[in-house]
Amino acid sequence: MLMTMTVAIFAVAYILIATEKVPHYLVTSIGAIAVLVIGAVDPITALTDHHMGIDWNVIFLLFGMMLLVGGLQTTGLFEYLAALAADVARGNPRVTLVLILFISALTSTLLPNLTIVMLVAPVAISLARTLSVSPVPFVLATIIGSNVGGAATLIGDPPNLIIGSRIGIEFLPFLAVMGPIALIGLVVTALYFVIAYRHALPNRKVDRQRAVDLDESAILRNTPTLVIGLTLLVVVVGSYIAGSLAGLPPAYVALTAGVLTAIVSRVPLSSVAASVEWKTLAFFAGLFILVGALVSVGALHIVSTWLITVVGTDIPTISAILLGFSGLVSGIVDNIPYVTSMVPVISDMNTALGLTEPSVLWWALATGADFGGNLTVVGASANIVGVAIAHREGVKISMWDFAKVGIPVTALTLVATVPYFLFVLV
Repeated sequence: MLMTMTVAIFAVAYILIATEKVPHYLVTSIGAIAVLVIGAVDPITALTDHHMGIDWNVIFLLFGMMLLVGGLQTTGLFEYLAALAADVARGNPRVTLVLILFISALTSTLLPNLTIVMLVAPVAISLARTLSVSPVPFVLATIIGSNVGGAATLIGDPPNLIIGSRIGIEFLPFLAVMGPIALIGLVVTALYFVIAYRHALPNRKVDRQRAVDLDESAILRNTPTLVIGLTLLVVVVGSYIAGSLAGLPPAYVALTAGVLTAIVSRVPLSSVAASVEWKTLAFFAGLFILVGALVSVGALHIVSTWLITVVGTDIPTISAILLGFSGLVSGIVDNIPYVTSMVPVISDMNTALGLTEPSVLWWALATGADFGGNLTVVGASANIVGVAIAHREGVKISMWDFAKVGIPVTALTLVATVPYFLFVLV
């Protein structure tokens, strides 16, 4: 009965999010209260256990990076980068779109995709406006590119860090396996964007010339904040790399850097508060509790157990099914809780099948979860943040706007990696 009620609450919440009739943060907040009231998860667990409640590392990371990005916005840095990118692309919007995609993907190998979206999305929007084209494809290229590129490393996408911690693999060995997979996904994604938007981005001479004629050096301002903010950003990046080796919590480094940047920028407290997406933080907190309740009542475990009964013992078949299943479920539920719930299942399967660790099943799980995060807005944290940034800048991206690009990209990237699994990894 408790499981049925929990699943029903989650289903209703998801439908409301999909229809966009009620603000997302209200849906997840009310849903979280509902699962707490029925006892699907107790309040202490919801607040302290990141497996079945709020992951404060994600919340603190978001909050810190919002403050850091807000401080850097006062320096004109993002407008400067937009002008520079437009100049490199000679004002061609289609070339610029691909450039944004590659920048997001490559930088997400060294920073979490969530951070990259927070840094690049404002640049992408400013760039699109400079070129007098719709910012929507530029924001989508930023988000999807970061998800695809983040698949390459342990720190690029949260599911990878969860899996890497479980199997005890280091940064470079992980990159050796997942790097080629991310590269395949990036090539396929780039081709899709080029074809899908070949007619939607007019290449007008007047817009190209205006982009090329921009004086990048005149855009920068508030130099002390710029220098300190960029220095702190480097520290945050270093903390991610060092944290993967020494257990240093990067979220707290990001929080400290964000607070310092906000202080140095000397903007009014009201402006600092305005740079934080409070509704996004509330949405995440509620979503964590909702999904944690599914884990607590065993709903996700039932799904995982069912998977074991249908995949059989043929390793290539198991890998292909797990790849597709992970892509689908991650796109619907959110790849972080999905991977968390699947870790013990994959471990049991490896033992039952006598596979050597790290087995191909871990790579199928990681790839499906990382690429599946592109399926819908709620598939990955980076998606929600990117869409929230777009809304703040007056750019409307609906669930369907995202899905009509995310669904084909997810399908194409997953299918494109199947030969790699069948002929290289298995």
